[in-house]
Amino acid sequence: MAGARPEAKGKTLQNNLSKIKGLLQPLLYIQQIFPGDERVILRQMRGRNFNSSIAVGIVKRCRLGKPQVLLCAPLFELKPFPTTFWLSCPYLVSMCGKEEAAGGVKQLESYAKNYIDSERWINFNVKHGVIRLFLLSEGEKLFLSKVGKNIFDRLRLSGIGGMGCPVEMRMKCLHLQVASWLALGEHPAEGWLKGRFTELECDNPDRYCT
Repeated sequence: MAGARPEAKGKTLQNNLSKIKGLLQPLLYIQQIFPGDERVILRQMRGRNFNSSIAVGIVKRCRLGKPQVLLCAPLFELKPFPTTFWLSCPYLVSMCGKEEAAGGVKQLESYAKNYIDSERWINFNVKHGVIRLFLLSEGEKLFLSKVGKNIFDRLRLSGIGGMGCPVEMRMKCLHLQVASWLALGEHPAEGWLKGRFTELECDNPDRYCT
């Protein structure tokens, strides 16, 4: 599959898209961002390049109600923003950074190539494209279909975080994988993630979120 032509890869994704129409169900638990959440998110994002206005909801909170994963709009100022799930929790961000520094991305890719069924991986990536399309307004879809076809294709055909070739088992970064895992409640590499991220919540949120 790694050597397939781009059009062949696109056809594979389209075929998988037709099989998973029911995969929008996880969006039912999107929670509204309240003013108190906005203040926490701004504190969580200190020192990070993130415009909080792109967040349209919260899909995972810790046991104390602090946002862990944000749902992001697929378009921002008419530019694609394919990172559907953004890991906001500073504790988890720090854990991901430590794992990445220890070679975690390559280790996860090796795990994926040895233990993950390719169709399951493709379907998991296609789910992100389905969700991005679901989040577009009818006006945005019409606009993109007429003058932004390249953007539209990137949003619907790319995988996690906008990775352009989801038929290959590339992970890009652990932040994306952990955010997707927590938001959707599943991940093809859940076994590996559970082994590395045994504690998903800190014991002192004031240290990270205030």
